[in-house]
Amino acid sequence: MNDFKQIAQIVKNRKQNINDLYKILQNNQSHPLIDRALELAELDNEKSNVLAILRRLVDLKEENLVQELEKKGLSEEEITQIKYKVHSLVRAFYEVEHQDLIDEIKTKNLLDEFYLALIQGVHNIGVVMNSFDIVWSKQILDTNNKILKEQFPNLSDVLEFLKQNKLYQLNQDEQICERSYGALVKIGTIWRFLPYAKAFENEVLKLEYEFDKLLEKLKNYDLDDGKKAYVDYIEKLKLAFCEKNNDEVIKKWQEAELAWMEVKSPLQIGHPLEYYEDSYTHAVALEWDIRLEDVSDFNADNFKQKIKESFSMIYENLEEKDEKLFEEVNFNLDKTQLYICMPMIFYGAELKGLFSAQVVPNDEYVSNIAGKKIFAFLNYVYENAKTKPFMKLSSMIFEKEFLDYGRQILFFNEKLWKKIYEVSTIGHEFGHIFFVANDSEKKMNESGVFKNIEEFKATAGGLVNFFLHEEEELKLPVFYELIKRAVGLIAWQKVEEVKPYYTEGLIHLSLLFNARVLVFEDEKLNIDFSIEAYERFKKVFLENYYELARHYVLKEDAKNYLDKFCILEDEVFLPLDEEYKEFVKYYYELYQLYGNDIDESGEFEKYINAIESGGQRGI
Repeated sequence: MNDFKQIAQIVKNRKQNINDLYKILQNNQSHPLIDRALELAELDNEKSNVLAILRRLVDLKEENLVQELEKKGLSEEEITQIKYKVHSLVRAFYEVEHQDLIDEIKTKNLLDEFYLALIQGVHNIGVVMNSFDIVWSKQILDTNNKILKEQFPNLSDVLEFLKQNKLYQLNQDEQICERSYGALVKIGTIWRFLPYAKAFENEVLKLEYEFDKLLEKLKNYDLDDGKKAYVDYIEKLKLAFCEKNNDEVIKKWQEAELAWMEVKSPLQIGHPLEYYEDSYTHAVALEWDIRLEDVSDFNADNFKQKIKESFSMIYENLEEKDEKLFEEVNFNLDKTQLYICMPMIFYGAELKGLFSAQVVPNDEYVSNIAGKKIFAFLNYVYENAKTKPFMKLSSMIFEKEFLDYGRQILFFNEKLWKKIYEVSTIGHEFGHIFFVANDSEKKMNESGVFKNIEEFKATAGGLVNFFLHEEEELKLPVFYELIKRAVGLIAWQKVEEVKPYYTEGLIHLSLLFNARVLVFEDEKLNIDFSIEAYERFKKVFLENYYELARHYVLKEDAKNYLDKFCILEDEVFLPLDEEYKEFVKYYYELYQLYGNDIDESGEFEKYINAIESGGQRGI
């Protein structure tokens, strides 16, 4: 009765229709939805502006829109107001799109009554979550964090203030939790920290109502163990959202996530799992979605075995030992559930960006009991990558021969592209598990920059796994992806929620320059894209990874490691090394000028035409 494969195909088809909006750039067409978004953003109908709107609507990325608004000289407050206006259009579009998808599934009788009630209930909760997320953002990001930023000169001062005034939530060990499900509220001159159920009382009451409606429906059906797991999880999730005792909040969320780990169906619900923009109280973002299992020939068991071997090899070569940490990591690796999946319906914070992959939960207490789930959106990311037009900035930075190497893989060697994704992205998610114990983040985040090295550690773990299990035909493709990505991450220099990826890029660049893979002189980036350069880089990279692993085993402050690569100047992390500091500045200046400009050389059209004419070997 439950035809998840056909539903997956419907989801793919509907996403492809949305991706096809990019064709208006190639054909110089107009579209009423894009025209309305341009009007809301007060932007002219120019290609760079249209691209920014398409990135916001199709890819859910805000930074391109912000860039165009900054070019107009608008203030931060004016930009924020326009972002909310455009967000309302994006939100309305996807609320209708998701309901239409659910209606199509109902019409075609692809699910039994339990699952139909489940996805409709998740959608109804999601509509509330969309409203909640706006209020959440205005209170936490636009108000609280702005006040704290003005009041205190740097991050460590804010963190000390929060600690001294007990503005936090406690974990199961009565220690300050490294994330929170609450918000600061200022009453006169006094700050208090309240759970979501008190800080956002109206929004949580609406959520409670939708949760109760869903649970009432689900309990009317015959429940096997798999369906009982959903009901148990949703009940506990409701209790977590509705908890008003600040000292009980973390415990309730842990109970919800333990129940969530027991849901093992092809249809997975995503709830608030991680914090992003909130650098101060680490308030967990209001994520809400369904991710659906996708078709793939990825051999998860084989990959996991290699990952375990790599971790053991690195650990054995370290002088510093922590057997408890070693056991925790291996337990998490053994218990990890891997889902190759696609986003089906999504709400809240996810209307400002979706994942290419995710490893959760972040609560190591939960993981020490139940392990983790890794979600990899393999086919979704691949199809999106082929849709986006080539950008002028890429051709200004990289030689055509270098770009063609990657483009040939993307458009004409799907199998190889997906192998690279396995190494870099699925490897990244497993890399997060390496060298992290129950108390690692708490001890290493004293200066508030744990995430700024953790994203590098994750990618590095995936790369080290590849270096220790090399496949000859993947060496240069993986090397290409690393170089291109490391350079591209510079664009996120001032995007708060993804700054950890920017600093990750800075560390990669440091090692690439150190290995003389990259040389910057006379405003030109020279790349040694050879197997010899790959071997030089591998040597430098492995040496650095051992140093990083030692740092994690000893659970030292993340700032001590980050300080070896970059320094904070005017709230921007910049490299210590002068050569590649100049390159980072050069790239970012070009990005500000040309970041939304399309490559008009006709190269993208050549690749598209080659595919449409049945070309398989490239051009």
